[in-house]
Amino acid sequence: MPLTAEGVTTTAGGAGRRLPTLIRHLRVLRAAGEAVSSTLDLEQVIERSLEALTRVTGHEISILHLISSDGARLLLRGDRGLSERLRAINGVLPMGAGLIGGVAASGLPRGVQDIARVKDLLPAARDVVAADGIRAFVCVPIRARQRVLGTLSLGRQAPSRFTSAELHLLECVADQIGLALDNARLHSESRRHVEELERGRTATVRAERLSAVDGLAAGVAHEINNPLTIILGQVHVLLQGETPADLSHGLLMIDTAAKRAAKIVKDLRQFAEPNPAHRAPCSVPTEIRSVLAQEGPHLESAHIATQLDLEEVRIIWGDASQLRQVLTHLVDNARHAMAAAHGGGTLRLRLMPLPGGVRIEVADDGPGIAREHLPRIFNPFFTTKGPDEGRGLGLSVAYGIIKEHGGRLWAENVAEGGALFVVELPVSLRRTERSPGG
Repeated sequence: MPLTAEGVTTTAGGAGRRLPTLIRHLRVLRAAGEAVSSTLDLEQVIERSLEALTRVTGHEISILHLISSDGARLLLRGDRGLSERLRAINGVLPMGAGLIGGVAASGLPRGVQDIARVKDLLPAARDVVAADGIRAFVCVPIRARQRVLGTLSLGRQAPSRFTSAELHLLECVADQIGLALDNARLHSESRRHVEELERGRTATVRAERLSAVDGLAAGVAHEINNPLTIILGQVHVLLQGETPADLSHGLLMIDTAAKRAAKIVKDLRQFAEPNPAHRAPCSVPTEIRSVLAQEGPHLESAHIATQLDLEEVRIIWGDASQLRQVLTHLVDNARHAMAAAHGGGTLRLRLMPLPGGVRIEVADDGPGIAREHLPRIFNPFFTTKGPDEGRGLGLSVAYGIIKEHGGRLWAENVAEGGALFVVELPVSLRRTERSPGG
């Protein structure tokens, strides 16, 4: 790269003189490299690189300009040692004018030994430069990807001259800074794009939720209306003074319908505002047996047999009532699938230990899950059921509970037919949690 020769000289002398200079230059490069590679923040790259450059080289003044987005101006982005008057002059420089503007436009470095004698020095800067006692000055372009990003300048008040070796050193440092600035720019743009995508995703989710409210509300209104109609109808019948047998039957229907409505409301509340978990030592086999005892009459009436394979596992730290809620949803889901497919079937529950946790499997011999539905099975806004068969909130609630416990819940199809739901839970608390009083 050609250099202007306005007083820039080479260092004469033997190897004894060149070695200390070489060591000093290597220290400059190392300090600058460490400074610009230690961060991806644009402002920190500029600040640290200028600090390292002036500290190691001993120059009184360092200035860094970047080209504006429209390419018409140079903007002061960092400096060391500038007086207030000189900083004000250097704040915004015209592209192509003056020493610094000329280097930015041409892409060629420039060094001068007596800046006050330079003809193309900006008129506004001439008196200030003289008052500040600035003598030698050197400016090099900052490049990245074959494009000039700005300029790096050094000034000194001492009468010593800039050598060609010093000019070359400054070019090497400018190349390091250019690479760091380009990396910082890419990082900043990537972060901005990620934030924009996140904002877009949030807006999409919000719009999806709002859009889903209409269908969800219609289904919920229909579901709650069904048990309420039964309740009101049976109350009307009972008021007519029927026989004790009719009274018993009517009360049973009212009880069933009221429980159905209460369950719908409970699932909705759990989905909208999940209850905080109250964790304590919990026996998973005990909770499985408790759920099966509770669901036994429903399974029996649906002609579903149960197979249990419960291995010995450790006590886990969890919320027993929430774990029962998860198991109830999974059992209900399997019962509904088998009853709808062929009027019965076999429910298989398996419990086994894992390193640091437990694994629960709930399998059925129903029709399985359609391949296109598997990725969406836990989506609260997705259901394959009709309006009379539920809104599909149970699996979403179960998924949220397991996630809150630091575990995993997923579904898959088994080779012999049917669906398999797998729950994996850790034995101990997650790292982000603390035990009561801990």
